[in-house]
Amino acid sequence: MQISFYCEFPTEKTLKKLKLIKFPCRIFLAAKSVQNFETISKKAKKINKKIKTVYWPIVKNSYWISPFSNTNDLTKLFKELNDKNNDVLIDLEPPILNKKLFLKNILKIRKNKKIIHSFLEKNKKRTITAQLPFPDSRIMRFLGLDYEVKTEKNLMFYSSMIPEKIKNKIKNRLLKITNKEHYSIGLGVIAKGILKKEPILSPEALKKDFQFVKKAGFKKVIIFRVGGLNEKYLRIINKFH
Repeated sequence: MQISFYCEFPTEKTLKKLKLIKFPCRIFLAAKSVQNFETISKKAKKINKKIKTVYWPIVKNSYWISPFSNTNDLTKLFKELNDKNNDVLIDLEPPILNKKLFLKNILKIRKNKKIIHSFLEKNKKRTITAQLPFPDSRIMRFLGLDYEVKTEKNLMFYSSMIPEKIKNKIKNRLLKITNKEHYSIGLGVIAKGILKKEPILSPEALKKDFQFVKKAGFKKVIIFRVGGLNEKYLRIINKFH
């Protein structure tokens, strides 16, 4: 199984965790610009030469990317990305950190969806989309949080954050996916993210999630996030690599 990691806060303390990883993998580095990413990427590769770094852009005002983001922010971001050819993560999530954007940009949803779709279509070979774990959902596509483009789609199945009843429904949807080569599964969380209140997944629960992903036939996993790595988690992770 191909195992990768998200790195939302690439501080020196977090990047040191890369020393624990003994196999080749992708590290998705959050950064506010390509220049910022390239600086962090060099530091990360000095710590672990086996890793491949992927740019995870943090968007001004909305943090994540969605049709509720400001049009100018999306246009500026995609222009910057089009000037480079490195792999990139498009994190498709609503702007819950800045809820004013829902109302402010409600009339711009259609335009912004076209902007996002155009970028994904032109760059699908180097793009990974992180998105909520509802594959082939009409609601997600209507909201512009899922697109019919053959990128690698990382479905964020963070079981520590999902109620049990909903979790079983999501599992059933994941099992029904036929073209699994176009998907990876996000597992976690093993360290808190930007919300600062995410419940942490135990090593035992991570093992169960790995077993489900393997049984379901998926070959790629991205763990959120590298800052939570320790020997207990690594013992589980190394069994599935």
